[in-house]
Amino acid sequence: MVAAAIYLPHDYIAMFSQGMDDYKDYLLNRHYFLEELRENEAVRVIHVPFDRERYVKWLQDNPYWKDGAEARSAWALEVAKNPAALEEVRSRNPVLPAPPLDEEFTVLVFYGVIPVVMEMPDEIPAVSGRLPHEDVEQIALEAREFFSGVPEFKWLSSLRCRGMRIFAGERLVAPPNASAFEDYVNDTVREMLNTREIVISVPSTCRVRRLDLEDDLTGERPLLVLLLFPLVLAGAASEIEYCEDLVEESEGKMGLATKQLREVLRERLGHDRVGEPAFVPEYALGMFLEHVMENMDFELEDIDDVMENAGKGKKNRSGLKRIK
Repeated sequence: MVAAAIYLPHDYIAMFSQGMDDYKDYLLNRHYFLEELRENEAVRVIHVPFDRERYVKWLQDNPYWKDGAEARSAWALEVAKNPAALEEVRSRNPVLPAPPLDEEFTVLVFYGVIPVVMEMPDEIPAVSGRLPHEDVEQIALEAREFFSGVPEFKWLSSLRCRGMRIFAGERLVAPPNASAFEDYVNDTVREMLNTREIVISVPSTCRVRRLDLEDDLTGERPLLVLLLFPLVLAGAASEIEYCEDLVEESEGKMGLATKQLREVLRERLGHDRVGEPAFVPEYALGMFLEHVMENMDFELEDIDDVMENAGKGKKNRSGLKRIK
C-alpha cells in the first residue's frame, strides 16, 4: 500500500509560497510519480487529502517528527491505515484536484506512408537524400493549415502548454528506424520550440540508406518501397488528441500537405509511380504497415489502391487509440 498525500490549492500555496502554475506542475509531477510506480509493480494507492489542521495536531502529538516531506508522508500513512481517520479527512475534502492532463506537453510523430515503385539504382538518391528545404517547409505549413483550428504553441511551464506546433522532417525515414526517430524527436523538439525553425533534421541512423535498396533493385522486377515522411506535432495533449481525430476522420489525409508531399517525390523521381501518402500516428504504424503488406495485390498502374485499400476501416481494424 502507498499512502499518497495530495495538497489542496490553498494549503500548497500557503506552505510553499508558490502560485497556481506551480501547483498545477505539482499535480502533474505527482501523477507521473504514481503512474511510474504502478508500471513497475502492483500497488494499491490510497489518496489522502492533506488536512493541515489535523497534520499540525499530529506533529504536536508526535514531537519526534519535525515538519517536512518525511513527516507529511508519515502522517498520510498513519491516516491511510486508520479507516475512521481516512473517512474523516475525505469527508472534509470530498473532491480531490485532478492533474491538468489537457495541458500536458505532448509530442506525437505522424508518418506519411508513401508507396513508391522503383526500378533503377539511380533513383535511390531521390528518396535517400535531403529533401528541398523550401518544399519541406511548404508541407509543414500546409499541414499547419489543416489544423488551423488549433491555436499557436505557448509554454505555460516546463510541463504544460497551450496550442500546437508542427515540424517536418528534412528526409524520409526508413520504416525499421521509425522508433529510433521518435526517441530522437523527444529529445530535440523542446530546443526547437525556442526557434522559428519548422524543419527538423533526421539523424543518419534513421534515414533511408542506399545500401538497403541497391541489392533489391538489381533484379528484373520493379520494387515497391514504403517510405515514411515524418511530421512532428508538439503541444498540449488535448490539442494533439484533437489533431489525431481530424486525421482519422480524413482517412489519413492532411489536406494540401498530402498532395504537396506526393508531388515533391514525383518531381524528384521523375515519374508518376508514387502513391498517395496516408498519415498514420507512430503508435499505429507497425500494424498499418503490416496490413499494407498483407493486402498487397495490385498491378503497377494501380499504385493508388495500396493506400486506399489499407485505409478502409482502419479505425475499426486496428482498435488503437493513445491513452493518457
